[in-house]
Amino acid sequence: MKVLLPIFLGLFLSVSSFAAPTPVEIKTQTGQIEAKGDRYYSYNFGSQWINFSRWVDFTLRNTGTDPVQLRGVFIMGSSYWAQSDCPPMLAPGQVCLTRVEFRPWFEGSHHGRLRFAFINDSIYIDLYGWGIRR
Repeated sequence: MKVLLPIFLGLFLSVSSFAAPTPVEIKTQTGQIEAKGDRYYSYNFGSQWINFSRWVDFTLRNTGTDPVQLRGVFIMGSSYWAQSDCPPMLAPGQVCLTRVEFRPWFEGSHHGRLRFAFINDSIYIDLYGWGIRR
């Protein structure tokens, strides 16, 4: 029994260290991002003419003391595109930029999602916009 205790304790400590949220901060140049939960945000592009685009820059900053491994930046939604200069390893204090473009191709509501995927968790930003005719 005394032999098993250090094994279980070591396993518990290693699992709990993986469960900690990644120490990063997300912002936009206008500060209009809305927190919906611990790792969930939303951004509303508002109304935009069909086949014309509007963009926003999201900055990701490592607020921790250790490097953060980024598995990827992913965009979903047929009216959204993204370009990112985020490296696979974000050093402490380092900032990277992801530009998201909203270009509606039909009239009405458009939904999408931007995801920053890390080793242990992800940050999700739900994207909204409305396409209007000229």
